[in-house]
Amino acid sequence: MLHETVRRVGFRQVEVRGNQMYINNMPVKLRGVCRHEVMPLRGRSVNDGMWRKDVELFRRGNVNYIRTSHYPPDEALLEACDELGMLVEVEAPFCWAHNTNVPEEMHDAVLVNQHVEMVNLNRSHPSVIMWSLGNESLKYAEYFKKAGEVVKQMDPTRPRIFSQWGPDADNGELEVTNHHYPGPTGPNKYRNSKRPVTFDEFCHLNAYNRLELAADPGLRSMWGPLLDQMWNDMYHSQGVLGGAIWAGIDDTFFLPGEKAVGYGTWGPIDGWRREKPEYWGMKKAFSPVKIVQKGNMSADGIVRFHVENRHNFSDLSECTIVWKAGGKSGRVTTDMAPRSEGEFEIQLPESLRNAEKLELTVTGVRGFVIDEYSFRILPEQIKPQGQGQSGQLSCQEKADVIEIQSVGGVFTVDKRNGLLSAGQGGNAVLLQSPALMVLPLNGDGEGVQMVGKDQKFKPYNPVCENWLAQSVTCLPGDELISKKVKGIYKEAEGIFEYRFHKNGEVTFVYDFTMLQDISPRQTGLVFTLPSSFTHLDWKRKGYWSVYPEDHIGALTGQAEAFDASLPVSGLAGPSKQPVKSWSYDQTAAGSNMFRSTKENIYSARLKDGSGQSVTVKSDGTQYVRAWIEGDAIRLLVADYNNPGKENFLIPHAEKGYKPLRKGDKVQGKVTVSFHP
Repeated sequence: MLHETVRRVGFRQVEVRGNQMYINNMPVKLRGVCRHEVMPLRGRSVNDGMWRKDVELFRRGNVNYIRTSHYPPDEALLEACDELGMLVEVEAPFCWAHNTNVPEEMHDAVLVNQHVEMVNLNRSHPSVIMWSLGNESLKYAEYFKKAGEVVKQMDPTRPRIFSQWGPDADNGELEVTNHHYPGPTGPNKYRNSKRPVTFDEFCHLNAYNRLELAADPGLRSMWGPLLDQMWNDMYHSQGVLGGAIWAGIDDTFFLPGEKAVGYGTWGPIDGWRREKPEYWGMKKAFSPVKIVQKGNMSADGIVRFHVENRHNFSDLSECTIVWKAGGKSGRVTTDMAPRSEGEFEIQLPESLRNAEKLELTVTGVRGFVIDEYSFRILPEQIKPQGQGQSGQLSCQEKADVIEIQSVGGVFTVDKRNGLLSAGQGGNAVLLQSPALMVLPLNGDGEGVQMVGKDQKFKPYNPVCENWLAQSVTCLPGDELISKKVKGIYKEAEGIFEYRFHKNGEVTFVYDFTMLQDISPRQTGLVFTLPSSFTHLDWKRKGYWSVYPEDHIGALTGQAEAFDASLPVSGLAGPSKQPVKSWSYDQTAAGSNMFRSTKENIYSARLKDGSGQSVTVKSDGTQYVRAWIEGDAIRLLVADYNNPGKENFLIPHAEKGYKPLRKGDKVQGKVTVSFHP
């Protein structure tokens, strides 16, 4: 015997009926990612069993479908997909093929034979459910029609697709069609499509707006809700078979000299296979078990839930659902067919009738945690705090400043520019603040390719320019002292008002009128603190009820501005194997955890090593972002925020845009507490 090949095989039936795909007689939805072969130090050469690791990572992220963009994969990937139940669209090695002139006498050798080889090599893998003839190429009739016919002849058991910008590139000939980046209107547009439609590139991650990303990694957490809204619409649109996020893994490589190349940071996981903020957003959005609380706990301890089972094949009884409350736990078992919904209830024992929260963890048949939830089952008991008007207020006018003293410290309004500084025990805690920020949207990133530069992009954080204070009005009082500063920037004119309270709080009110048109990403006030205020902690309201502890969007968390023991990297991330999670990567502006926007805050505090602190208090409607800038710490408190201007993501993000025109108002109120 000269050679022996051993492989496992599986059996399943794939059919297209109308505008749906059936696998083993069950209609399916595809929750997918596109995947390139990627390793940071090896380029497109993968080793160390990374194929299986990738499949496991995506499976844990609730992905059930991989598109092998834009070439057939290593068989090790398909073997892992076979074993772990991952569905695969195998794509032929053609991308933008119309840019190459292939002589007609070479069509069979170049255009047809590679499809033949793809099918011959991979057709025994049951995980393969579709053959893609190529990516984003014109000339279907000239270059791909014959190949499609040959593929159909070789394997009539699987549908074919031509992965394109729109649904008509194949002249309506193939079993499945698609649309790249259809935007939020796509699900409704294709609800009654004659063929199943996949969006096999959709919800592009923030990647090419590198100046925005250099300022705010929080854009990555903001992507999750956009995907969730899009996927919900896709799931409930019959004609939409599913989609593949662009893309699965960061496309970043490091050449000698640590020069970063590639397309960029467009994956829910980075090249080192660390989970990025988008991974949690993908996992939550793609969760096949959706649980919604139906009300508070009843007097007899019953909590009711509505549940949607979005599994293609698994009954909900095959999942393990564990509840935890008050230090105790139990299991829930409920029958619910795949692609159906219903209700279940949990009755807590009498000893837990005063528990305020109930946590649920859902584990799937393969042992991966599908989803986690935290529900408030009794209302939070909030004691009224009032203003707590204790302490003394005094105001003294000096030659250059107006000085206000309270339990929060000594505050000085500079008569030359109307800006406020603060000190505690002789130490500065606030420097010449605030500044109005009307941060323009900025999609710039110096192109789609990371080439030609060191990729250390300067954070895009401009505040309004050319501040000119015009008047300072003093409104003294026993319970409240107010200073109103009228002035003008290049971009807007209006007033700052500083309201000093006896308890040490200062309320900053701003009311400006735009002098020019700006479509902003964030608007609010920027405060400047000494460089020693490097510790940030926060409490906020989240889009999801549960986040990992080291997620930049954690509901409660803390972060240090900088860790001298860790390397400084550009947007492509560390050029050597990292030792900590993605949230601790850092640029000169600080760590990802520190400088990312915290949305919907209740409180956010910056503190120095001596315990002095500056705390922003809010009601869950404001946003904060801190960063290192020169020899200072900057803190933005924003009343408006959106997910940025990544070109491919704009159709989703722009739903939250609020362009400002000349004459429009920019207003808000920020409450800050100062503690020695």
